[in-house]
Amino acid sequence: MLKVQCAEVRFRLFECGQFLLTLIGAGVLASAAFADAVEPAALAVADFEFKDTSGEVRDQTAEHEARLKAFGVALHDALSEKIDLVELPCQAEQCTIKDPGLVDLSKQARTARAKYLLIGQMHKMSTLVGWVKFAVLDLNDNKPVCDRYLTYRGDTDEAWRRAAEFTARDIEKHCIP
Repeated sequence: MLKVQCAEVRFRLFECGQFLLTLIGAGVLASAAFADAVEPAALAVADFEFKDTSGEVRDQTAEHEARLKAFGVALHDALSEKIDLVELPCQAEQCTIKDPGLVDLSKQARTARAKYLLIGQMHKMSTLVGWVKFAVLDLNDNKPVCDRYLTYRGDTDEAWRRAAEFTARDIEKHCIP
């Protein structure tokens, strides 16, 4: 009688093991299917604007335009490492919150299938201090997900590049759910 009971227990453990393996397999397949169904948080990045209130005598317009372009490239490159970026149709021309404007940027971002829109401004307060002001807008709710000021030191190519990289890390960490 004991041999029959042990055989039944082993058989039932075997059945339970098969059942558990089947459940685990179904869970893996279901999670893979749902992972495909969830779209990544696509972000459209508008060009940043520049504001200079430093009062410096020397005209640095050309330098700042070049740095602003380089900032945009560095920001885009750093963000694209971890976030799905989509291009805005206006990127070939002026593409800021002033021109064509926030309403048009939002429409273009939605058309490009972005869930979020990044807008911002570089502000040179003095020779030593600058600010990066940016906001990430949720295009479904028409509300800011995050709105921040970051400071950076220096008015050099290196300072602006580091500001772009820091801004990208901050956006990844605090602004994209």
